[in-house]
Amino acid sequence: MADPRHILATAKDEQFNLAGCGLFAQVFFVVKTEIAIKVPDEPGEADAIEKRIYERLGIHPYILRCFGECDSIVGRDLALQYLPFGTLARNLALDRFPVQRVDWPMQAVEAIRYIHSKGVIHCDISVSNFLIQNNGTLALADFCGSILDSSTAIVSTSTRYSRPLSLSERSSNSTTKDDIFALGTILYEIGVGHILYPDKPNSEIYILFQRREFPSTIDLDSGFVVQKCWLDRYDTAGDIKADLGVH
Repeated sequence: MADPRHILATAKDEQFNLAGCGLFAQVFFVVKTEIAIKVPDEPGEADAIEKRIYERLGIHPYILRCFGECDSIVGRDLALQYLPFGTLARNLALDRFPVQRVDWPMQAVEAIRYIHSKGVIHCDISVSNFLIQNNGTLALADFCGSILDSSTAIVSTSTRYSRPLSLSERSSNSTTKDDIFALGTILYEIGVGHILYPDKPNSEIYILFQRREFPSTIDLDSGFVVQKCWLDRYDTAGDIKADLGVH
């Protein structure tokens, strides 16, 4: 791969195309390259923590590659690998990556196990924050608002990925348990090829989750793992990996 710093420093304005928008930033990629730059709407603590998270995580096969801060015509921001296949959300259908998707559950679990081992809690696990790499494997991305060590979460998961909380938990910081619950939903969605409860509004999903009423997973290869994620039966993502490795 060509030097990201040189690519970004020499790219003209017309070479930047919008790759996507998040809650706090926009991502632009340089055409005909594998380089993107993440431009925050308002630079602040979340961006500084994301930079530190990527530095701590380093290179991992299932984490989006980060090249550190680089200068470009739009400013000095985080340079990331651009993955043209886009998000897992765009590729959930069962006819997408039929060979590679068999390994997606283990890859998603390993990504979460790894970040937790490094003192990172993602806090916004969803199919929108996993990307498809050029070889068809998954890469976890977007740590803006995540927890690093004892920092406070600035984001939270959307309803389909949100662990039902007790009253005492609602004022607390996110924990690894929240990531694990969300991981259960991702494993379910990979298995069925669409988002959980596609025809239900968030308000109804919230009520179902509070009642601990979840979809049947009896027809899924890893259905028992999904149920254990949803029912708070795992202490660590490593325990999930062990179950997936056996079955």
